[in-house]
Amino acid sequence: MSFAKDLKLELTDRVPSGKHCRIAEAAGMLLCGGTVETTQDGEWILVFSAEKEIIAKKCFTFLKKSFNMNIGADKTTVECRRGRCVTVLVSGRDNVLRCTEEMGFQRPSGNPVTAPEPLSDWAFSVPKRECCARSFLRGLFLMRGAMNDPEKSYHFEIAVPSETVSRQTAEFLEQFECEPRVWNRRGSYVVYLKDAEQIADMLTLMDAGAARVRFEDIRVMRNKRGEIQRQVNCEVSNLAKTTRASGRQIEAIELIRQKMGLEKLPEELQEMARIRLENPEASLQELGKYASPPLGRSGVNHRLQKLCDVAEGLRLKEGG
Repeated sequence: MSFAKDLKLELTDRVPSGKHCRIAEAAGMLLCGGTVETTQDGEWILVFSAEKEIIAKKCFTFLKKSFNMNIGADKTTVECRRGRCVTVLVSGRDNVLRCTEEMGFQRPSGNPVTAPEPLSDWAFSVPKRECCARSFLRGLFLMRGAMNDPEKSYHFEIAVPSETVSRQTAEFLEQFECEPRVWNRRGSYVVYLKDAEQIADMLTLMDAGAARVRFEDIRVMRNKRGEIQRQVNCEVSNLAKTTRASGRQIEAIELIRQKMGLEKLPEELQEMARIRLENPEASLQELGKYASPPLGRSGVNHRLQKLCDVAEGLRLKEGG
């Protein structure tokens, strides 16, 4: 099972002990999936629709236990992107207003409901208590959240239905010392995080302990692999530079041998020319060990540079 599916299953099992937290979590779900409609008789209905039955069941349970009222459920009434949704229904104007107001929603005007009104269009107050804020975040994520497999990339997002809600959600996440970004993706506003540390904090805030442990294990392994890869890249780069430098030095030594003979060089340069020809793949440090007396990297580099300068002088002389 994918990381995101495991995460959502873990979150659906989390049941806050306090009524206020259960109401806050239901508010997070309804903000992204709730509408207020009317029947032909003019009766108000609060409709909550979710593609996953387990999420609808959680909302149903929270509403029923928190408000102690008759609530209906239907598996076939609303069509969704991936088939039919499960819907939760609260009937009666007084019941609807009681639920929505206690969850922090405020209808903008007293006009009658003539068309389905998404709760995302109503004024909404984000829970202030820390425990309720964490439950609200869990509700939001259950409804419209997504997370990439951390083996591939770090990405945590919540797709909300309007620009207003996206700004409100971003400000809400900022209180947890996160730096969310917002962008419009095919008509849906997405609030997202890319920083691994901030994503780990979100998992902790939502009380997803198992997911947090798994995420951290993956992050440690990714960091280790990245460190090893950087080491390998550095070694390969150094080897490539050594090989290119060795090629230029050997070319210079061969030119000197052909044009004037190595025996005409000072003894220390003759020795270095012989050592380089015998050890074409050796580093400067390794070449220094073969010298008599042994030399450091700078001493070896100085002599090889002198050999290259002699060869360059011969090229210029030949060209002139």
